[in-house]
Amino acid sequence: MNVVLLVVVGVLCIGGALFVLTSALAMLRARDGLSRINVLSGATGMGIPWMVTGVYVHHVWTHGFDVVDLIKLLVAIAGFIIMSSVASNALGRAAYRSGAPLDPATEPNDLA
Repeated sequence: MNVVLLVVVGVLCIGGALFVLTSALAMLRARDGLSRINVLSGATGMGIPWMVTGVYVHHVWTHGFDVVDLIKLLVAIAGFIIMSSVASNALGRAAYRSGAPLDPATEPNDLA
């Protein structure tokens, strides 16, 4: 049982870190602000919740189950997902409205 939980924690934490790393590398390749904002949402929407879930599984494994900790986990994950969506939308609109240069291949809709 210990080996299974150790593997689950490792997969969740390393998987989340790979999401964040992939997003960071993709941000370096993005050509304009809108593309960078779009790439960032993957890290905050998937990578961070995976890592937080891995930490929670490790905490349950070492300290035992507690309903309050489960509620904290669920609220944190919901917060990360909601924050990712709202922040990406707000930052994208702000970047477009500020007149930031866009990649010529980008065909934006009327975002503003």
